[in-house]
Amino acid sequence: MKNLKFCVGIIGAIVTNILRSSQIFIYDRNLEKLKKLRENYKINISLDKKEVIKNSEILVLAVKPQDFRNLAEELKKYLIKKSSLIISIMAGVDIKYIQALLGVQTIVRAMPNLPAQIGCGVSVWKSAKEISADQKKYVRKILQSLGKEIEVEKEGDIDKATAVSGSGPAYVFLFQELFQEAAVSLGLTKKLARELVMTTISGAVSLERQTDIESKILRAGVTSKGGTTASAIKIFTEQKFDEIFKQAVKAAFDKTQELKKSLRRC
Repeated sequence: MKNLKFCVGIIGAIVTNILRSSQIFIYDRNLEKLKKLRENYKINISLDKKEVIKNSEILVLAVKPQDFRNLAEELKKYLIKKSSLIISIMAGVDIKYIQALLGVQTIVRAMPNLPAQIGCGVSVWKSAKEISADQKKYVRKILQSLGKEIEVEKEGDIDKATAVSGSGPAYVFLFQELFQEAAVSLGLTKKLARELVMTTISGAVSLERQTDIESKILRAGVTSKGGTTASAIKIFTEQKFDEIFKQAVKAAFDKTQELKKSLRRC
């Protein structure tokens, strides 16, 4: 995920749902990007980390994991309040690692996903035991403004969720892209193919959610023996689509573990 674009969408959702734009301060090294953010959301911008930290009760860390160590050394100088609430959306960076580098114990680790930009995302999160009840309540409120929030007991589940819900929108977009190309290859226009595919996918997902019937059962219900759908499913099965999908999701998870190991070596 491209962190800045991703965070811009999240800022929009938060401004729309729970905070005034004047309550948000954002730091980035790129002044032009900051100016665009100020123009779009009327938020406070700064090239000075100290100013942002001084004016913030909650800090959101949205940097590349490999950049965090250097940033942490600078942040630590200005984190006077050891009870400052810090929310990290960095992939593969453990709570204990953040605590050790910042010297602050009140850490929340969360993994939102792309649809959070429109308030339809899902955020998986875990808080350090040092988080107060009030802080936890506010974290939940922030994440609910982005869509559904799920607090997990095991921090390791966030790494797994990163490979599922975090990267998941890209899998869906790829499937849509290939589905549309297949439709066009039959002779449909791109416009019609796109509309048919998007409506089919959103409708199928809505059906499962509203009926609470498992995907496997719904699929069987529309797959008549010897019919058109069965012919398509046969190809997916023969080409081992299930194994390809498992391998892809596992590759995303493995990458998260690689990031964690590389951070420990630093």
